[in-house]
Amino acid sequence: MRFVGRAVELGALAGHARAVVDERRLRVVLLIAEPGRGASGLLEEFHRRTPALRYARVAPPRAAGAPALWPWQRVLADLGSPSAVDDVWSAQAALSQAFAETGPVLVALDDLHRAAEETLTLLAEYADQPPATPTLVVAVVRPAVAETLPSGPAAYRVWLPGLSRDEVGEMLAGTVAWPVPEALATQLRRRTDGSPALLTAVAGQLRESDDGRRRVALRWPESATAPITGRLAALTEPARHVLGIASVVGREFDLSIVEEVAGDAALPALEEAITAGLIRPVTDRVFAFDSALVRELSYDSLGLTETAGLHEAVADALLSVGARAGERAPTVAELSHHLVAAAVLGGDERLDRAVAATVASARAAERPAEAADAFAVAVELASRAQWSPGHLGRLLVAYGSAQLQSAHREQARDAFAAAVRLGRQAKDAGLLAEAALAYGPRSGSGATAEPTDPQRATALTEALALLNAPLPPRPPAPEDELRGYLRGADLSTVARLRARLALESTGAAARTLAEQSLAAARECADPRAMAEALLAQVEPDADQLRQALREAGALDDGVLLSRAHRAVAALSMRDGDLGLADRHLAEVDGVPEIAAHRLVLAGKVAAAREHLTVTADLEGLAAYAGLRLLDGDPGDLGDRLRDVGGPLWITAAQSWIARADGRDELAGALIEELAAQPLDPWTIAFVVAAEPDAAAADRLGARLSAYQGKWIVAGPATASAGPTALMAARLEADPKRVTAWLDDATRVVGNTPWLAWLRWERARLRADAQDVKGARTFAAERGLSGLVRRIDRFEPPDGRTLTRREQEVLELAAAGASAREIAERLVIGERTVETHLANIYRKLGVRSRVELVAHLRDSRRPV
Repeated sequence: MRFVGRAVELGALAGHARAVVDERRLRVVLLIAEPGRGASGLLEEFHRRTPALRYARVAPPRAAGAPALWPWQRVLADLGSPSAVDDVWSAQAALSQAFAETGPVLVALDDLHRAAEETLTLLAEYADQPPATPTLVVAVVRPAVAETLPSGPAAYRVWLPGLSRDEVGEMLAGTVAWPVPEALATQLRRRTDGSPALLTAVAGQLRESDDGRRRVALRWPESATAPITGRLAALTEPARHVLGIASVVGREFDLSIVEEVAGDAALPALEEAITAGLIRPVTDRVFAFDSALVRELSYDSLGLTETAGLHEAVADALLSVGARAGERAPTVAELSHHLVAAAVLGGDERLDRAVAATVASARAAERPAEAADAFAVAVELASRAQWSPGHLGRLLVAYGSAQLQSAHREQARDAFAAAVRLGRQAKDAGLLAEAALAYGPRSGSGATAEPTDPQRATALTEALALLNAPLPPRPPAPEDELRGYLRGADLSTVARLRARLALESTGAAARTLAEQSLAAARECADPRAMAEALLAQVEPDADQLRQALREAGALDDGVLLSRAHRAVAALSMRDGDLGLADRHLAEVDGVPEIAAHRLVLAGKVAAAREHLTVTADLEGLAAYAGLRLLDGDPGDLGDRLRDVGGPLWITAAQSWIARADGRDELAGALIEELAAQPLDPWTIAFVVAAEPDAAAADRLGARLSAYQGKWIVAGPATASAGPTALMAARLEADPKRVTAWLDDATRVVGNTPWLAWLRWERARLRADAQDVKGARTFAAERGLSGLVRRIDRFEPPDGRTLTRREQEVLELAAAGASAREIAERLVIGERTVETHLANIYRKLGVRSRVELVAHLRDSRRPV
């Protein structure tokens, strides 16, 4: 079985190993572990990780009659020492010499609790007076004898606990070859104390359908149970009965609870069990089973009906004892556990009681996965109790919401769909609305909006219809009687339903629904409805988004706050206020695309890539596509977009990928198809990267002219493609307009990595060797390898470069200035200007101003 976990213990042993090598002095480490805790496996793994240490591992013999110093003699033999030892002192001398001659040594003494006195005496000598040799002695001992073992300046203790829940899940998953549910790992961790030996023994009994919500029946290995079974059999019948009650309470139990169920027989029985080594006192009136296996065997000795009855009795005892002054109150999780186990006895009252306790436990759970498991049990019990559709449906909504928080989207959708069916069956408008809203809003927006979800949209529409709020052809005017218009429906719920449905819609329908939602929200003055309505507006302004942020903040709703912060950031970024946008993005937690976007804007491109190793949805794909766009090379974007359909920017990115792969015919066809459609700036950015022909470039450039001074942003600040003006400049053929666009881009580009593209576009316009070199260095420093390769491919047509003065003349001439105007601007003679122009024509291979302008337009792309 694959080794898992133990990072703390391995780290501690590694620290001791470094110390003995650095200090060249022996150390003794007592590895204190219960049987089956995996001490042997830990030593083998540590040996594998420290190949520089010579390894000697021995254990005292199980049979009697072995020489007193037999383990130390085996160490000497493993190290190749021929020395014979007769007593502790000769053994100490021989071992010290062997350690010194061998170099760094790791000695593992297993099962030291079986060692003879002489072996322990020598170990004590080493702990008290360690020789100056680089030797690490690790001795495995039982906790029961740990206090009697050697101590001294060179002795250290490392306790080996059971595996954690996550380690149990990892270990079992490697054995059974299917993911182990968290609840099952938690149960098995509790029932085995995390013992690798016991887990290995029962792994083959697990089924893939075991989810951990119910107790899994297990057969324990006889080698582990035999000593315990003998001690249990030796108890009197009353003692075994009381021990059974204690096993129902738990691994640790209060005497007060056991006494409440067993009466006066409890204390004498527990004393008998203590004498037998089956339980031990923990604190005053609190006891614990000596091991998880003792408790398991005591519990398994009970009959099914007896077990259920005892669980119910223990639940009653917890409530009764907890109500008394000075006694601890039971947790809802404890009550839920016992009442669910008692529910097998049947009866509506018993089932209702179990459901109520389980729901309380779910609401008190600290982790969504625990809440989901508890709600699942509640749904099962409520179904058995034949609860009404309305009550059962609301349990399903709670269960689905917990699954959604646990990132189990499909299980959540199934639960919500079942709740919708129950609401439809009962004509329960409230349940339908709860279920429809529980799906959550459509994620993303614009370029990153997920596809419309028919299941969610249908639920929203049905809930609105059942709430008697038909969707009119126009939103109500301010003078309309809104309450009469909605026919008494819950305005807050109606506002939220319409806001969600607006997000599912497009065009005029989306705008109408959003305006209706806002009207209802204003009338009911509910902050949640107001925030959702404002965020659903098709083109919200800054004031509306700031109000949404205030409303979400008043609710302290993290999800709603995140949506509001992202919406404000997107609007701020589009307006070129990158600082304000970053401040809002900093408030968004747990979204890798946002973390990557912030890193990109800060110039940390390599770090941004690490956040986008997985791109499973449109948000992730857009973020990664934006990163590739900045780099200048699509890289593996084609692999990530394979079989992905949806928004037009995906097609635009495919045209760029086709161009980069040399499939010019396909790229041209895609560009022609795209250029005929109304495209947003984000989509146009990918078409620009695909190098459209002059006709397409003119059409696309005209569309970008409406976005002067803006940034190109995808979705709710998921990604960006730099200043709009920079893309417009790459589409422009007229050098004078190119210069104007680049000047506009300069005002908003800030210190972002898109500044590298701005510098390159200016250098390419001037065709100046020094500017080109500087742009390349700037791009390389920011990790934009695709842009660097693009710059490396650029050469003037005749392989010669213009002087700085010729560059200045060229810029003015390209902008339409006459020779006299150029002379006045540069304070040089007009004949000097003519000379410079002649040199420029010669170097660029043109014969007139007209050819010069045409050449500059055609050479704007790398050759």
